[in-house]
Amino acid sequence: MKKSLLLIAIIALLFTACKKDGDSSPVVINPNASITCKVDGVLWTALTRVTSNTAGNFIINGTTFSGDALNISTLGDTTGTYTLGTLSYHSTASYSPKASNPDSLYTAINGTVIITEVDDVNKRVSGTFQFNCVNVLNQNLNIAITEGEFLYLNYH
Repeated sequence: MKKSLLLIAIIALLFTACKKDGDSSPVVINPNASITCKVDGVLWTALTRVTSNTAGNFIINGTTFSGDALNISTLGDTTGTYTLGTLSYHSTASYSPKASNPDSLYTAINGTVIITEVDDVNKRVSGTFQFNCVNVLNQNLNIAITEGEFLYLNYH
């Protein structure tokens, strides 16, 4: 009986893992995708990654197991350099040591995102980033995000 239940559970898991999204194309988890950087010199690696291309803009999000969150939004979806900072640049980035606490949000005051590859066939984007950010409630608190890299992120 236990073997039958285990077999049913495995089959159900396989069918749900191969579920199709709204446009009838299969959802594929890319094991080579990653988002990494250094946060004030300490290595940071996203456990979860969500990337979208909405109205010609990339939105890249990564979170860690402990709840840190990194967000990047570019005004454009082609290779090139995007300047981060004030709203006049239209590309933004933020980091939150505790995403569940809005008081911990840091927003970019300067920096760049360089999109090095856009694969429209496989819907993947890669690039690098770096920025300095300040706490939105206390401008005296700042964090440096350096050596950032996102690789083979699937977007929808």
